[in-house]
This record gives sequence, C-alpha cells and structure tokens, in this order.
Amino acid sequence: MRSALFSVCLSVASLTLLTACGSSKSVVTGDFTEFEGAFDGVKVELNYYSRSLQERVLLGSEVVKDGSFKLTFSYDEEVPRYAYLYLNNADDESGGTGRPIIVERGAQYAVEILDESRSLFRVTSDGTYAHIFVLPIEDELKELELENKLNEAIQLVEESGQDVSLPYDVDDSSEGTVREPSAHARVLDWQNMNCVDYAGEYEKSWDSRFFNPNPFEQSKAVIEVRDQLYEFYERVYGERVRTMLHASTDPIERLLLVGRSRFFEDEQEIEIYEELAAELPDSVVEERVQPRLTFLRERRERRQANEALKLGTIIPSIDFSLPDQNIVSLSSILQGKQVVVLEFWDNYCQRCIDALEQYRSFYSDFAGVGLEIVSLSFEDNRVDWVEKSGELDFPWINAFAPDGSDGEISDKFGLRSIKANYVLDSEGCILKRNLTPDELLDFLGARLGS
Repeated sequence: MRSALFSVCLSVASLTLLTACGSSKSVVTGDFTEFEGAFDGVKVELNYYSRSLQERVLLGSEVVKDGSFKLTFSYDEEVPRYAYLYLNNADDESGGTGRPIIVERGAQYAVEILDESRSLFRVTSDGTYAHIFVLPIEDELKELELENKLNEAIQLVEESGQDVSLPYDVDDSSEGTVREPSAHARVLDWQNMNCVDYAGEYEKSWDSRFFNPNPFEQSKAVIEVRDQLYEFYERVYGERVRTMLHASTDPIERLLLVGRSRFFEDEQEIEIYEELAAELPDSVVEERVQPRLTFLRERRERRQANEALKLGTIIPSIDFSLPDQNIVSLSSILQGKQVVVLEFWDNYCQRCIDALEQYRSFYSDFAGVGLEIVSLSFEDNRVDWVEKSGELDFPWINAFAPDGSDGEISDKFGLRSIKANYVLDSEGCILKRNLTPDELLDFLGARLGS
C-alpha cells in the first residue's frame, strides 16, 4: 500500500483541508417550530458502525426542545465516513427514522422535515463531500411521493381482503380447481438418458423469484409503482453514483461513493476496492476497505460454486449427521433409488417448512417406487434441530449439516439462502433444482410413472 505517497495521490486541496483543520467541532441543527411542538421530546442521535470495534460508535445526541435542537460533535479522523442521523420518538416502537450523512471535520448540517406524519427528513450540509448524500430537493420529494404511492397500493391490497400471506411457492388455488401441469410434467425416455442429457441452465437463485417472493405480485398497481421506484433508485443511486465515480480522481470521494450504491456488480465493486487499497492509508484500508473486499470475494466464490451446480452435473460428495448422531454419506442414500430430493431448511425458514409439509402429502405415493427425500437442516444449534424436527416428525431421512450454515456443505453449494433443493438420480446427477412442491409433484409423476 502506498501510504507514504497518500498526500501525493490525493487532490492537494482536499487533503490540505482535512489535515490542517485538526480536531474541530461539527454541528447539526434543526428548526421544527412550524410543526407546533410535534417533535418536542424526539431524540436526535448520530452514530456510525466501526468494523474494527464491531459495534456502533455514538458521536452525539440531543433532544428536541421548544421545536429545535443543536447537536455538536467532534470528528477527529482524517478521512470522512458514513454515519446515520436518527430521529427517535419515544412513542415509536419501530425505532424512528434515519438518514445517512457523511461526517467530516468542521461541517455544518441542517435537518429539514419532509413528511411530518412519518418523521421523514432530509439533511443538507456544507461539507466537502456532502454532495454524495445531499440530493436536489426535487429528487427527495419524488422519492417520498413514490414511497407513499407504494405504501398506499399495498394498503389497498391488504384492505381488499386478498390473502398475501402465502409463500410464493405454495399453491393458493381455490379448492376444486384443476392446476395446469408445469413443464416438469413431461415424460421423457428416462432409461436411455445420460446425465449430460439433463444439462441446462437454471433460474439463478441469487436473483430469482424462488428466493425473493413478492406477496403483492398479484396487484398490478403495486408492480407498477414498485417498478417506478426501482427506476428512480437506479437513476439516483445507481447511474448518478457511477457517473460521479467514473469522473472522480479523489480516493476519499471514491471510497464514499462506492459505499453509496448497491447497483454495482461484484466484479466492478471488487476492482474499485482493490484500487482504493493501494491509494488510501493503511488504517483506512484495514477498517473500511479490506472487510468489504473480503466479503465480496467470499460472495463471489459462493456464487461461482452455486452456479457450477447446473443441471446435468454431479452433485458434490457430502456427509451429514442423523438424529442418532451416526454420520452417513449422500452417495450411500442415492444407491438403489431412482430419485432423491435433497431439500435444505432450518428452523427459521417457514417457507422451507411449508414446502416440506406439502411433500408429506405425496411422499408415500412414491416412496415405494424409488423416491427418497433428505431434509438437510442448516440449523446452527443441533439441539434446536432435534427438537424442531421431532415436532415435525418427517417420514423420510431427517439429516443435519454438522457445521451449520457457515460450514463445509454450505461452502460446497454456495448457499446464499437456505431455501434450495436438488433432485438427483442414483448417480448423483442433478436432474432438477429449486422446484416448487407442485413442480416436484409433476416431475415425480412423470419420472416414476404415477
């Protein structure tokens, strides 16, 4: 790292400003008198998360009195950072509302209420890097308008009596109606097919509806407003940030910008952080660059492992534990079976449990003709798994991943979400993956001839 050359790499003006000021006071003020005491008693708090300490650091707090407040705090670090300013109403069980700001030496901040009913506010500042977070008032108001429209559309769906509580992959069709078979109900020449004959892509679990159910998807109004809001976010927090980042030669500004947007591909973000690691001081890299780089690289490895398990490939060899603490291999279970469903779950994944409960309704129909199911729990506490699976009383093989959600099995499968399944043949060939219960039923009917 080129710490010794840091002063050369930075723009001279910004570095002089940062190093010459020394320890100085910054001030956050707010004047809410126009709301006639509505905000009196609200606690204003400014803090940030320190990765090195692994905890939040409080920069200061004040209480709104007589319609206003003044919060003075010291920020002594050389490089500005993210922080969050919160308005916490004692009567608000949700914890109040917060907005991100950039804290830096000697800056002045002003809080302006945008929506009194929801305590939504904006923060303006004269700081050197404030432009990263301070949007034009027109954009702030547009975002507020779209968020309110989305909330109203969702509320209309709820008030209509429409059931939006069901998981995406649970059949909610009316009783007595005939479900249209899925594409997985096709009957093929199974006996003459090799593993490679199943080869194909799959809907990537990282972005698919299987892992991101939208309970309000039935409402066109919700979809329309949600899409408008997403386009707004992409323009303001994606396109705008990328344009600023491309034009910037200041590593401090780039550090703050790359943390501002989540509209980067992992590879793009890794490249930016790797460049910053060579330009920023060691102390900044250690706390604010390297942890993010490590996270992104590990996520890239998991994504690659997950995407490598395509249809028509052989599943990795794994061993897992049974309730009697015996260790068994997946390969031993595959032998003699025509279809084995490997279903991942844990105690906190209700959609996983709902799917397993649906399997119960057809498991006995296929168990005698070549089907086996392995429900593999990634619960981190074995005792909790034993207790929960005992309550559920699965009629198939009930198994436990010895290292939990962060162990070897999780790494091999590149799990991002516990909700996943693999449909295998006796050789461990991946025939299907991430099927809903109805899709699995269709496939079993076609494959096992029921």
